[in-house]
Amino acid sequence: MNEFDIIKEKKTNGANYDLSSEDIINKLIDWNSKYGVSISHVDHNRFEISFTTLPDNLEALAQDIYSFCPDIIEQGYGCLDEMIEMFEESEQLIPDSIKEQIEGVDLNDDGYGLKVLQNVMSKDKKLVLWWD
Repeated sequence: MNEFDIIKEKKTNGANYDLSSEDIINKLIDWNSKYGVSISHVDHNRFEISFTTLPDNLEALAQDIYSFCPDIIEQGYGCLDEMIEMFEESEQLIPDSIKEQIEGVDLNDDGYGLKVLQNVMSKDKKLVLWWD
């Protein structure tokens, strides 16, 4: 038994991306060998992942994460421009946490979601991955 067996127990999967529990475990084993990872808050289609170390080239890791879990950009960090627009239209303050995430990022750049993902990883060393 290993630390990722909870993925099997919870039947965590990304079925909408043809990812089985075994596929997820294999990716976690790969990342664990490179960076050291731990997981928590495991559910049927999501979990939180924490990295012990990060590579110098965060862009490559961010691209790997995006390829593995497209929702992190498609439904998450790649939608921050729309979220900020809603805050501004409703005259609400943009939360400090979002300001930190977008620091140094050009939201007009088509690939800004990957830059935000890199900012989040470098600051927190943890992410929530989900498939729905």
